[in-house]
Amino acid sequence: MTKRFHIISILFIVLSQLAFASVEEYRQIDLERNAPFRKQLKEQIRTDVASVSKEVQKIYKTIGYRPVWVKHDELSADGVLLLSEIKDDLANGALSTLKPEYEAIVKAQQDLSEKTPMQQKVTLELKLMQLYIDHIHAILNGKDTSHTAESLLKESLDKNSLLHAYNTLAKARIERRTPILGKNTTILDGELKLDANMTKALTAGSDKARLQAMYRALNYQPVWIDEKGLSQYTKVLFDTIGKDPVFDHAGPTYKLYEKLKSASVPKEKKEIVKREFEIAKLYQDYMGYLLYGAIDWKKFQHQLRRKYKHGVWDVHEVLLSPELLLVESVQKGSLKHAFEKAKPQYPGYDRLVKALQKYKKIADAGGWPALPVFKDLKPGMSSPVVPLLRERLKIEGDYVPCEGTDANSTKYDDCLLKAVQKFQARHGLEAEGYIGKKTRKALTETAQHKYVRLRLSIARLKWLKRDSDRYHIVANIPDFTITVYDGWKVMEKMRVVTGRKGHETPVFYNKVKRIVLNPYWRIPPSIIRHETLPKLKRDPGYTNRKKIEIHTGYSEHSPRVNPYKVNWHKYGKRLPPYKFMQSPGEHNALGKVKFLFPNKYSVYMHDTPEKGLFARDIRAFSHGCVRLGRPFDMLETFSKIDPNIDFKKAEKILKTNKKTPLRLSHYVPIDIIYISAWVDEGGEVQFRGDIYGYDKLHIDTAKWLPSTVDGTSAKADTDATKTS
Repeated sequence: MTKRFHIISILFIVLSQLAFASVEEYRQIDLERNAPFRKQLKEQIRTDVASVSKEVQKIYKTIGYRPVWVKHDELSADGVLLLSEIKDDLANGALSTLKPEYEAIVKAQQDLSEKTPMQQKVTLELKLMQLYIDHIHAILNGKDTSHTAESLLKESLDKNSLLHAYNTLAKARIERRTPILGKNTTILDGELKLDANMTKALTAGSDKARLQAMYRALNYQPVWIDEKGLSQYTKVLFDTIGKDPVFDHAGPTYKLYEKLKSASVPKEKKEIVKREFEIAKLYQDYMGYLLYGAIDWKKFQHQLRRKYKHGVWDVHEVLLSPELLLVESVQKGSLKHAFEKAKPQYPGYDRLVKALQKYKKIADAGGWPALPVFKDLKPGMSSPVVPLLRERLKIEGDYVPCEGTDANSTKYDDCLLKAVQKFQARHGLEAEGYIGKKTRKALTETAQHKYVRLRLSIARLKWLKRDSDRYHIVANIPDFTITVYDGWKVMEKMRVVTGRKGHETPVFYNKVKRIVLNPYWRIPPSIIRHETLPKLKRDPGYTNRKKIEIHTGYSEHSPRVNPYKVNWHKYGKRLPPYKFMQSPGEHNALGKVKFLFPNKYSVYMHDTPEKGLFARDIRAFSHGCVRLGRPFDMLETFSKIDPNIDFKKAEKILKTNKKTPLRLSHYVPIDIIYISAWVDEGGEVQFRGDIYGYDKLHIDTAKWLPSTVDGTSAKADTDATKTS
């Protein structure tokens, strides 16, 4: 009992201290921890750079010989991103000349660790810089552009992410991925031929450049119409637009579709060519809508930076275009290929589209009547609101009348209880049947606003990074869950704790590359200043009792400091020149295991001793990291994914307190997403609160939104999904 009380008291102290910490502090710790190595590597680069290409020398001179790609024990976030983007290009049939150089570096970096000799790390750093340059050259070769490998890297370092460079080059990368149509390939059997002069004469404005680019890729052949009439490509296009349940029928693109579909087929050559270009424009606009959706990312990012100190939503440009998909479709002989490839990879997409149809139908019919203000309700109680609740839940599909039930009864009966529990479960609330503040709030959201949120989810899924990996991890912030997929089939799913408001968990894509058993917790300066130092002044034995080690550096291998031999009073409110870290064990704030994916936010997944938080409905308590409800199950799942992870051996190590890093043989993609409305595997439409207010921000900054039935803006209804 005494030992248990001792551990609980340690946890209380540690977890109360966490309130002072911030993600930025952990990022600074990481930078400071890596600083001695960076300084040493920088000097070594300055010495060894003369042995590599002139362009590598020039770039390092421009950036002051700072290391970019290698850290003391692993690749940097930019290094991982570089290899990931090249892998992506190669998987999509582009830039194949880079493959030998890429594969050699992938092999060389697999053994990178803290113990790797400095000379080997310098060599890897220089080779990665050359690979980066070669990649950029291959993308920009023959392009008329002011961008260079040097200018893009400098801009990316200023923005603290190589993602800037690759998003800047998205258009050029798409062009490299666009296949070349063989000169002997005939699209239609007719005699109609096009040329560059026709596209100039018969197109106008912003459409001209897009159409010219498309027809150049098609060797100036018609696709949509010839002397014989409309092609199969046009028929598939018209059929797809007509059956699209998500597409806005009030928009200009749909009106163009209606006009072209009902128009008679022209007979004159000039009119046929004109119609060809009109249908081509329809295809480009519709496919652009399918690929990119309604979100105005530039406006959203601007408002996000203005309103959120720690708000982050990284966006990878969609590396597909209407032109690329059309050329591929011509090669495959069917436009259905384009529509299938344009669809997001995420497995719930088709289910979302069906749910959208359901809620559109409900909204178009007037939705459900607003409930009057009423007090908390328990099963068995009577209230005038009960008949209205039955009707409200019946419209949304939660309430199914039971045999013998009086629809006008004011008693909260068992039949209504089942409906309320289903509604609560679909909204992430405890399905207990008690109707309190949270349930009443969820009931206030209108059908139209739910329809808009489902549209937002569809729009967001379009921008999830597409890759060719078998395994994926998806952490959904509003749902407070994480799911591991094998070929997009669920392997594991568990509850998580995410960042609280003001310390939002970043929305971004990355790859898990390491697991650490029995990690140390490096304590941020704010906790040392507010908690640790005052207690050390009163009692130098405080840190020993709380299992906190004092070191001269952030490495656990750096010299230890005896707290009894330091005059802590002389520092006043200043921080002492020592580093504090909590030793591994059950008491540790990170628990017994953490899962690392290199990123500039210092965010990762980890265990936690505070297990009680996972019983809560709303689990936004961290400072940005993702705490796992069942970390050992996640470890076992990784053992099924990666041969480097031996779960039984790991279990034995976890019975000790010895820090043990494990390196994956293949990185596993992780998407931290923000989807507040979706459809689960069982077909139930799920809604969660807008925990960070990102739904409202997207609605306020969207390019367009569906109109509401009563003519009021959907923006006014976002308060129903706030969680605070």
